[in-house]
Parts: sequence; C-alpha cells; structure tokens
Amino acid sequence: MQYVIPSSDTRVRLIGRMDLSRTPVALDWTGSGLECTFRGSDLWAELEAPALSPIMWMIVLADGAPVTRFPVEPGIRFYPLVLGMEPQNARTVTLMKETQCMPDSPEATVLLHSLRMNGELGELPSRDLKIEFVGDSLTSGEGSLAPRGNDEWITQWFSARGNYSWVACDALNAERRILSQSGWGVCWDWEHNPDHTLTAHYEEIAGVLRGPAAEKRGCTKPYDFAAWQPDIVCIRLGTNDNNGMNVRNSFEQDRKTLVQGMLDLLRLVRKNNPAAKIVWILPGSDCRPELPAEAVRRAREEGISGLYTFTPPDYHEEDMGARFHPNAEWNRKAGLLLADYLRTEVL
Repeated sequence: MQYVIPSSDTRVRLIGRMDLSRTPVALDWTGSGLECTFRGSDLWAELEAPALSPIMWMIVLADGAPVTRFPVEPGIRFYPLVLGMEPQNARTVTLMKETQCMPDSPEATVLLHSLRMNGELGELPSRDLKIEFVGDSLTSGEGSLAPRGNDEWITQWFSARGNYSWVACDALNAERRILSQSGWGVCWDWEHNPDHTLTAHYEEIAGVLRGPAAEKRGCTKPYDFAAWQPDIVCIRLGTNDNNGMNVRNSFEQDRKTLVQGMLDLLRLVRKNNPAAKIVWILPGSDCRPELPAEAVRRAREEGISGLYTFTPPDYHEEDMGARFHPNAEWNRKAGLLLADYLRTEVL
C-alpha cells in the first residue's frame, strides 16, 4: 500500500511549515516531517535530496524512541522507517529532519513523496498543545550530537531531537514547529549583518531560503497562520544580536535599536497568533538577557498580554558539544526545566 504526500488522509500528520499545495512537500525547517500510527511489519518513506550537499539528515522514532538516523542521498529512493515489527502491534512512527535550513544552499532540502507499508494506518495520536519555537543555532540543535571540543560545522552534528524544544514538547505531549537559523538574530546576525533576521521572514513559509529553487517549493509564500494556531510561541533570540554588537563594539550605539526590534518582534508574533502565550527564552547571562526582558516589559506596558520570560541555565565547558554549543544532555535538562515552567507558570 502506498500513500502520496500530501494526502487527504487525516491519519498522517505533517509537521512544520511547508507549502501543502505542491507535491512532493518540502521539509525545510528543523524538525519538519510527519507522524502516524502504524500497525504492521514494515513502513518506508520515499524521500529525495535535490542537492548533493550539504547533507540533510533524518531521524526516525517509534513511540518517541530513536530507531534510526540517516543521510538522504541524492535522487529519489525509499528509506526504511521500521522493519520486521510484530504486525499486531500499533506504534507512533515519527520521521523528522534533523538539519536546519541552509540559506547559502537554498536548493538543499528533503522532499517527501510518499509512504509505502506492509500494514495499515490508525488514528493519529492526539496532542495536548501546539508550540512554535523561533530561534537560532541553539534551537537548531547545532553541535548537540558532537563530542566536547569539536570544531566542525557539519550537518551531522545538528539535531531536532537532541534539542531542548523536543524534550519540552515530549514532556508536554505537544506538537512542535520550529523556525531557527544558526547565526541569525532579531535585528542582525552574529557579524552584525542586518539581512539575516528571523523577524524579516516570520510571516513566510521558509523565507530564510531565497532564489529560484526555494521559490519553486513555496518557501517565500505567505504562511497561513490560521491553519495552525499555536498555544505557545517560544522565542529564543538575542544571542547573535549580542555577538554582533560585540564584533562592532557598538552596544551603546545599538542598544535602543535592538530593544525596539525585540518589541517589534513581539508585536508581530502577537498579531499573527492572537491567543497564544508568548515566552521569551532569555539568552545566557553573558549575552545581555536584560534587553529582551526590557522589550517584554515595554510590550506589557503598551497592553500586550500573555507575555512571559524564562531563564534557562547557563552552559559551561562540561556541557559543550561542537563549536561551543551545548550538548544533548544539557538540552535534555534545559528542556525539562522549560516544560516545568510552561506547565506551572504559563498554561
């Protein structure tokens, strides 16, 4: 039995922002993919990598436990998700893209064509919440799978599961969508380039990707917020804005601009998600967390309600993965703390 994606079959849940008017669908953002309840022995996904590099990695979970992780090879082929399972048992199978968008290689993505199975689909598992995450490399899970001290910037070390957002959503039984881009910020990137901001592309499907290949798969189209309204939006930005100011030694010059930009982002998120609670996950203590805290305070003063701030623990040498990013174990601890905060203070 084979199902073409996207399908009218409501027993397949597509995860992440994507253009559902086209076939096959493109898995661009971190954590994008699908989940289903599968009863049978074997389940396969037909995937395509249009570009040779950078390499896009996928992970498969069965009832939340990792089964396999693999790179998608150039061309179209079927990849096994689960094999040789006891056919009388049902399980939730999740397929997720581990690798973030690559703006320097906008043709690189994973295209999801179809599912093939020896078995049948069941009713989708229900989710208690919908949570959107807007962030940078810390939300892309950059470096989280690498050994401590590694300095390789390679796609293999990125992870959508070894990631605080996955841990928090797993603990809260929440469906997750991610918009995250390494090095990018609210007003500028880590080199103070104002062209690289999540704010500028928040209202597009995957607008950090530009050019003909990205436009063909719908990346620059307006995102349909009404089709998926989150209960919570978590913003984890500010680290790269701070780093950009450090590069230029421009804190005094840029402080007001950055706080205003953070306030504008809060307004933008509230406009598009009128009922959502908005949580700013503050940057580390060495990255001026007082700036987004000030933006949240100002937003409250002008009447924007449902705003919160969460302070994650700082990470230290023993918590490092690749390129001074926290490893999967630190992400697990931070994700559990975030879940507890959302459960007790926000919901």
